Amino acid sequence: MSVKDFLEDVIDCNVENEKEWIEGYCSVVGDILNHPKYELLRGFNHHKIISCHFHSVYVSFLTYKISTLLGCDVIEATRAAALHDFYLYDWHITKHDEFHAWYHPKMAVINSQVYFEQLSKKQTDMILSHMWPLHLMPPKSREGMILTMVDKYCTSMDMFRQSKRFLPVYHEIDKEVKKHGNIK
Repeated sequence: MSVKDFLEDVIDCNVENEKEWIEGYCSVVGDILNHPKYELLRGFNHHKIISCHFHSVYVSFLTYKISTLLGCDVIEATRAAALHDFYLYDWHITKHDEFHAWYHPKMAVINSQVYFEQLSKKQTDMILSHMWPLHLMPPKSREGMILTMVDKYCTSMDMFRQSKRFLPVYHEIDKEVKKHGNIK
């Protein structure tokens, strides 16, 4: 598979082409996406008008696809990606002593461990390091680097209002999760 074909497959937003990917993705993170605390992310603006929920699903879905295609630890990568921004506050309103870019990964780890299971070392590192190179903690794994790069890509798409291309897939994921409840 050429790099061009690989990238086209990853960012394909045609729902018909994505059905199998959506089912596989939901089997890995359905329990997270269906959790009442995770649903709260819909109410927090993340990048301009993009909700934290939408951004997190976008990042984790692409992380799922890339990790699968590259033969990485799909479950570790996808679950950490789904939880990378699980900080549960509106960073535009709630301020902390520490800059949001450094503070929110720590809160995402804490919240993930409170509402879900204990994170593995790899998942913890992935979440804490996803803001690299803005802060100086690079990811220690391939899965962490995938999450970091996908987060930068999705953030760019959010900022330029191009992530709307992902909306049909996002809505299909939503339907799949609601149809099957807590998948995992």
